[in-house]
Amino acid sequence: MKKVLFLLFTCLLLVAIVIPACKPSEGGLNIPSGAKTIKIGIIGPMQFVQGQQQWMGAVMAAEKINAAGGVKVGDETYYIDLIKSDSNETLSVTDAASAMEKLISVDKADYVMGGFRTEGVTPMQEVAMDNKKLFLGCGAATASLNSVVKLDYDRYKYWFRVTPFVSAYLVDNTLMELAMAGQIIKEETGIQRPMRVAVCSEGAQWADSMTAMMKSFVPKKLGMEVSGVWRPSPNATELTAEMTAIQAANTDIIAPIISGAVGIPYGRSWGELKVPAASVGINVEAQSLGYIKATNNFGNYDTGLASYSENMEPTPLTKPFFDEFVARTGEVPAYNAGTHDAIYILVEAIEKAGTLDTEALIPVLEQTSTMTTVAPHFTFTGMDAALGNPHDVNYGPGASTGIACQWQDGKLLGVWPNADYAYTSVAAGYSESWKDADYPGTAKWKVPPVLLEKLRAEVGTQPAAPAEPAAPAEPAAPAEPAAPAEPAAPPATGAVSFPAATYTNDEYGFSIQYPSDWVERPDMKTLPEHIIYFSVEGFVPGVAILAVDADAPVTKEWIVASYKKLGNQGPKVLSDIKEVTLPDGSKAYAYKAGYVSSTGYDVEAYALERDIEGGKRMRVVVYTVVAFAEYDEALFSEIAQSLTFK
Repeated sequence: MKKVLFLLFTCLLLVAIVIPACKPSEGGLNIPSGAKTIKIGIIGPMQFVQGQQQWMGAVMAAEKINAAGGVKVGDETYYIDLIKSDSNETLSVTDAASAMEKLISVDKADYVMGGFRTEGVTPMQEVAMDNKKLFLGCGAATASLNSVVKLDYDRYKYWFRVTPFVSAYLVDNTLMELAMAGQIIKEETGIQRPMRVAVCSEGAQWADSMTAMMKSFVPKKLGMEVSGVWRPSPNATELTAEMTAIQAANTDIIAPIISGAVGIPYGRSWGELKVPAASVGINVEAQSLGYIKATNNFGNYDTGLASYSENMEPTPLTKPFFDEFVARTGEVPAYNAGTHDAIYILVEAIEKAGTLDTEALIPVLEQTSTMTTVAPHFTFTGMDAALGNPHDVNYGPGASTGIACQWQDGKLLGVWPNADYAYTSVAAGYSESWKDADYPGTAKWKVPPVLLEKLRAEVGTQPAAPAEPAAPAEPAAPAEPAAPAEPAAPPATGAVSFPAATYTNDEYGFSIQYPSDWVERPDMKTLPEHIIYFSVEGFVPGVAILAVDADAPVTKEWIVASYKKLGNQGPKVLSDIKEVTLPDGSKAYAYKAGYVSSTGYDVEAYALERDIEGGKRMRVVVYTVVAFAEYDEALFSEIAQSLTFK
């Protein structure tokens, strides 16, 4: 017996010598004792689902990489260790910055990933840049986080966004899923009139510009009518009043723009009241597997943008990741779980560069070309990005598209992009390349039964008009020779060539004309210098009138300094400064300007400066974001130069 025990002890000792001992790291990962590690900080609101998904996505990637033998850095092997950091950014911006400070200076993270809320990510970004620390964003979609890379590359080159793509493209995706749904509704009901769309967006700041763009683009791009706009409180517990009004407006499709908890009462009220309208838009709560239960089973047929579904496979990596995530958490991964892809992207760059040196990794990351769980071909935008957003997610077919999911009888199914209906996106003005976005497993979108019933009944009550007998053709009269064209008369002094409305300001004693279909935008007045804003109902173009300090002559240097003082980033004067004469005979100075707005968009503008009393200078800025509407100097200069003083 003693001999047997001795042999057993000897074997165990040999095993211990041959196989290195592993022990859980601070992040809960099994790492061989004495092994070199790469410390990756995962920062996010860890008391909320967004942070929890960021952590789980990272853990799943780190476990697989470590189990496969770690990260090869030249001739050495490293293992990934994770550091969890609760940013508390949902509740406190100050806490977010402090958490980043601790993650870098105390916890000694080599690299950082995560972030969720723009208000929190912005100060976290500044801390990371101060420390020249790579920060891979996995949550906030605001353009300004990436526009700073273009404006000050040396400082902000350490920031890359992995998920989601920039928020401007969320509107495009919403419009394309609406176009598809509208076509299917017409096919299955026989209705021929334009669909009527209600925009129901939560009363939160992030949704303001999207709401305005939807109101404009739904009719312009889709040929649908807007039945109204409703803005429920983000804290609303029921939407009975809104749903009753939406139904009374004879709405066919509701387009929700909702990211918060109000998405649950939205779905519950929509289904409970049996509103005969489809729901197609953005409802982040509907991405959760618990959504149907939370809405008392009334959320069936709700459709919204998402990252993952039960059926759709944008890449071969999608389903294995989805299945494991659901098995481990009981939840569908949202875009925040993109930390999983971020770790693989970082590791690939490290192994290609053969070093952990941050400066050496940046050019390698910029050349990233890989497959992720959401993108067949993931790459980062360059310095020439259309929206002025380098180091961002490249968007579009073949790259990152996002998807839309619909609840169909208890299953969360991916329904868009659908190659069979890509022609509806092309008809709305989007690229022919959307015909190539064909993902395995895509389900067909379903029209809610209550809407089918309503529209089929409507079609049934509209008898076809009897055919009129064709009138005999009249012989064509001989053509008269065309009269020579008269040259167009120039507009009279003070007149404009477009249908105009006039704004008059008694305080400063001026008036200005602008297109009559533009609307006042009080939401844009955020500074004491702002007097009035007008723009198209959707977004751009528009005109801003300000009173700024005339503390120096109008030179390019003064213009740049003045724009910066107002919070604009990277202002430039893009033309010569010219003296012009206004309709009242007074002199002003005009020029073309470019800058990045406080919301992160590349703006081009025709601007005019005119000195007034009290040491002030009146500034008229007729602006656009070229990615959405072209720069029209003829129109813009005509608007600006209609400025008239008493």
